[in-house]
Amino acid sequence: MIRTTILIGAALCCLALTATAEVVKVKGNGEIVYKGTFKPSAAEEQAAITEAKKNALARYTADFDPARIALYKRIEPEILANLNQYVPDYTQLDQEIDKPSKRFSVIIEASIDTTRIENAIQKSSGPTVQPVTSITPAETNYMAFLFVARELASSKAFDIKRNTVLQVESSDSGKEANKVSEDGQSAEKSLDKSSIAATTTGGSTVTKADELAYRVTTVTEVDNAVNSVLTKAGYETVAAVDADLDVESFKKDFSGGNDISKPTHAAAVKTLKEKQIRYFTEAHMDVGLAKKDGVSGLTQVVVTVTARITDLAGRFPKTIASIAGQPYAGLGQDPQVAKQNALNEAATRSASELLDQLRLKGVK
Repeated sequence: MIRTTILIGAALCCLALTATAEVVKVKGNGEIVYKGTFKPSAAEEQAAITEAKKNALARYTADFDPARIALYKRIEPEILANLNQYVPDYTQLDQEIDKPSKRFSVIIEASIDTTRIENAIQKSSGPTVQPVTSITPAETNYMAFLFVARELASSKAFDIKRNTVLQVESSDSGKEANKVSEDGQSAEKSLDKSSIAATTTGGSTVTKADELAYRVTTVTEVDNAVNSVLTKAGYETVAAVDADLDVESFKKDFSGGNDISKPTHAAAVKTLKEKQIRYFTEAHMDVGLAKKDGVSGLTQVVVTVTARITDLAGRFPKTIASIAGQPYAGLGQDPQVAKQNALNEAATRSASELLDQLRLKGVK
């Protein structure tokens, strides 16, 4: 077996990345069986690199949420048919020739044009909404959004309460005997007695749920991240305060529970309908405790998101997309940086996942 390690610069493909393209680096490996006697031909080496690019794409899409995977599958044939457009650059890291089996394998670091993939997904599903410039204000599909972050402020735990019922049952039994002396002049009386007691216990155990209280805040960076995702999808976004929503009521409800109260919900629906805002996205983001990441050694914070998008166009509000308890992690040099990175990651990815669900349903 001959093993050769090659480090080369990025191999240029036929198309260059556009100035606005976003690129991620993903490793991939490819393997082919060559026909030559000693080594693969140039065409066979290129075939192995193509397989490595496909493998890198598969690794990249493995992190997609279920809705995005379904959307990607629609355009996968087009991407594989035009692979060099979506993976325009790569760096070859290693190669190996196994002469006995005539196998040639290669490892690359591929540059994946995520902007081009996103554009292809949007094109395949049609525009989520009409371009703003082509419709009148009355036809605009406005979307109001409210994302709040919350951290545990206090937790009150209750001891388990045990109610016990004790029942005791007893019974006595005996035997009496009379004995007369031989001369018949005297008599002796004896009594043998035994007692049996049975005890039965029962009752119930009462466990009371812990009382949790949260500090609830709105975060400017989160609002900016969500707004960026929504506007890129073609929505005209409206901040909660600009839509005249009672943000403090939402914060109060989420400070002690996982949902908003009926009065808060009714008031929000009424306000949004009056302002002809069709969609409402609401979410609460639970910020976990900071801990050390075992791999990087950095501080890690996990943010868990519960969110939904409501369509207010009909007579009754209808949930058209939702996320339940989805965790997103962020790393940083200290807890504050890790928390902010986690919130940004959670806001961007959860908003994208909600939009993917809308696209998959063909919601306009």
